[in-house]
Amino acid sequence: MPACPAPSLRSAAGRTRRTGGRPAHSIVLAALAFGLAAPSVAAAAQQPLGPLTSEDGSPIHRFSITPSTDRADAVATGRFSIETWLGWGNIFEQDSASTHELFVDLERLVSTTTVRYGVAPGVEAGVRMTFETTGGGILDGFLVRWHNLLRVGNANRERYPYGEYRQRLVDGQGEVRLDVPRSTLTLEDVRIFAKLGVAASADSTRLLSVKAVVRVPTRDAGVGGELTDLAMMGLGRVQWGSFHLHGILGGATLRAPARLEGILRESAWFATLGVERPLGSRVSAIVQASAASGRLTGFGNRELEASPTILVFGAAGRFGDGWRWEASFQEDIPPDTPAVDFTLGLGLRKTF
Repeated sequence: MPACPAPSLRSAAGRTRRTGGRPAHSIVLAALAFGLAAPSVAAAAQQPLGPLTSEDGSPIHRFSITPSTDRADAVATGRFSIETWLGWGNIFEQDSASTHELFVDLERLVSTTTVRYGVAPGVEAGVRMTFETTGGGILDGFLVRWHNLLRVGNANRERYPYGEYRQRLVDGQGEVRLDVPRSTLTLEDVRIFAKLGVAASADSTRLLSVKAVVRVPTRDAGVGGELTDLAMMGLGRVQWGSFHLHGILGGATLRAPARLEGILRESAWFATLGVERPLGSRVSAIVQASAASGRLTGFGNRELEASPTILVFGAAGRFGDGWRWEASFQEDIPPDTPAVDFTLGLGLRKTF
């Protein structure tokens, strides 16, 4: 495969940024606000279906634990829950300066399988396996046309061949920090977790839980060996009239593999706030925003060091005996951060 032309290192003219506002965001938010405010059937009586599954999918962050959303409720005592989630994302980041040369151009399909068990009232334990497939993908041309239609920047995406693959970061001294090969159904990591309910209202409209997660890396991504990391978080939900509010706040250790020593921070915080509106007895519309602290340091560049922030919106529903589904769209805001350009998500869960 022919190599993509790369920008000149240390060239001020070579530095690129995504430009332009995103008027589509205001349209999306207005549509969501209208949908969330619409009358619902038995809204107050419906148990919450959110939050939507989402997580930081940035390739330059996934060498340590990345936060993912979860519900505050634990699985009922003695019951199992098995869930799978697919996230298809596209990312293009090209930036050159005196401190670094960055080129990330790929599509990524992540598939997770999670098994939970209710150990005791308000207590669950579980394990999650994450599989990753990466490649050049097929959506580059579509995204360029879509961004042009919305009159937003393409970060020079249209100047490079479509369908290419690259995950490469070189520092200002010419040292290759990242050069990640393609992967096909590679087991990225295994996460072992436990959740404990710590406070709940008598009418079940408010709940607060704490959760601990240990990430055990299982792949060789060419960064000198990834290390085990730990995350702790608080998970909460509150019913407010016909709405359900979901919140997550936590922190994680960042243990640097060999090639990221000196440029990876030692810890990170993360937070999510979601609003759910039942649209009937079995379906909810959900919108949520997530943010996290930057993970890389020493480059002085937003494309690498800024806090990734994402907006997620979609729907979730229940059917049959113990089944739940969800569909979502995840978009980075603002666009000049390390977050993935967009992710389409589909999830299915069965409790028995």
